[in-house]
Amino acid sequence: MKHALAALPLLALLAACGKADGELDPGNWKNTMAMTKFDIPGAPPEVAARAKAMLGQSQTTEACMSEAEARAGVRTMSSSMQQGECTMEDFKQGSGTMSGTLVCKGGSFGAPKMAMTGTYTPQKVTMVMAGEMTDGKLPGGKANMEMTLTSERTGDCAK
Repeated sequence: MKHALAALPLLALLAACGKADGELDPGNWKNTMAMTKFDIPGAPPEVAARAKAMLGQSQTTEACMSEAEARAGVRTMSSSMQQGECTMEDFKQGSGTMSGTLVCKGGSFGAPKMAMTGTYTPQKVTMVMAGEMTDGKLPGGKANMEMTLTSERTGDCAK
C-alpha cells in the first residue's frame, strides 16, 4: 500500500506530460476557406446577386504539418494567414477557443481589420473572420464580409 501511495505523485506528473494547450497533431491538414457573408449596402440588385453568388464557394489546400509546426500550435497557424502586410493583434487562446484581430495595410486581405474568433482541438481548427471593407468603387463605399477557415488533420503526410 505504501508503494502504491508513493507512486501517485509520479503518475500525476506523467499525466501532465501531454500536449500543451493549443498544440496540434502533426500530419496532413486540409484547409478550406469560404466566404460566408458579403453584404454591400445600397448595391443594385445585379451587384448584390453577384456578391451572393460568391457565398459558399470555397478554396481548399492541403499541407503537411511538421512536428515542430504542430508544437507551435494554433497561435502560429493563425499567424500564417498574415499574407502581405498583416499582423495578428490581441491574440488570446485557451481551453479550445481563440480570438484576435487581423490588421492589414493596403487591403491585402480584403478588409483592413478583421475580428477573428475560433475553436480548436489537436486535429481541427475553425476560424471565423469578419470585417468591413471600404472602397470607393463599391456602391455606398463599403461592404461587410465574413469568411470561415476550417483546418482538419486528414492523416499522415505522404512520404
